[in-house]
Amino acid sequence: MSSSAADWEYPEHRQFERYEHTEIYAKLTTSRLLTIPPFRFASSVYAAREQKIRDDWVKAMEARIIRDQLSKCYKTEGVNHYQNCRELADMYLKAVKENKVEGFRKKPATEA
Repeated sequence: MSSSAADWEYPEHRQFERYEHTEIYAKLTTSRLLTIPPFRFASSVYAAREQKIRDDWVKAMEARIIRDQLSKCYKTEGVNHYQNCRELADMYLKAVKENKVEGFRKKPATEA
């Protein structure tokens, strides 16, 4: 029995309302901000922050699930795991590099 990337599916998880970070911060930086009480945007800002952290953790947990599948593949394939588990190993390396929990305060990387 071979475990590969084709056999693996994302698990179902709870769906949350999506917030656009750029829209919220664009509203906060307009000149009308002085006339609008700040507490009106607070719930949207907090919801966007929670969404960002939640999305980062979902990506980090996806990497953990891929790692678990990769270890199962290594155990079942034995000496042929270099060939038969290559797709999962590539997926795991990509997930480890890209899926990090950054938080909402992380500034975007500037191009040098």
